[in-house]
Amino acid sequence: MRAVTLIYCLRVDYILLGMKKRGFGVGKLNGYGGKVHDDELIEQAAVRELKEEAKLDANLSDLEKVAIIDFYFADVPKEQNWDQTVHAYILNKWIGEPQETEEMKPEWYHKNDVLSDNLLKKMWIDDSYWLPKVLDGKKLRASFTFGEQGKTIKEYGIDYVIEL
Repeated sequence: MRAVTLIYCLRVDYILLGMKKRGFGVGKLNGYGGKVHDDELIEQAAVRELKEEAKLDANLSDLEKVAIIDFYFADVPKEQNWDQTVHAYILNKWIGEPQETEEMKPEWYHKNDVLSDNLLKKMWIDDSYWLPKVLDGKKLRASFTFGEQGKTIKEYGIDYVIEL
C-alpha cells in the first residue's frame, strides 16, 4: 500500500477544503495532500503537498496527526494501485493565505456544514464516517473497502486511539 498524506487546515470554526481539479479524486472536495516520495518522511510530504496545492507554508511541529486510514478499492485492478494508507493531520497554524493552483481550488466551510447533504455529495463517500469524529477531537485508525471505484462502501471499521 502506498503512503499518502492529508491535511485539514482549521481556522476557528472553519475548515479549508479544496476542489480537486485534476488527477486522482478530480471533482471532489478534500483536504490537501498526496503521495509520499521515497526520500521523505510522511510529515515532510504533507507539508510539501500543502505548499504545492494551496501555496501555504507549515512547520512539521505544527502538524497534529489525527488518523491513519487504509483505503482498499476492491474492484480496481491491483496493477492500477489505488489502495493506500492515508496519514491525516489537522493544522491550526500556517503562513500565507490559500491560493488556487492547477491542482486545487480552495474554499473555507463552516465545520457544522461538513455533514450537510450538499457538501457530502462533493466529498469522498467515507468522509461522513470519520471526518466529523476527527473535527470533534478524536484520533482514529480506520479501514474502508470501496466498491464502484470509490462510489460505495463495501465494509469499514473505525477504532479510536489515544495517540498515533
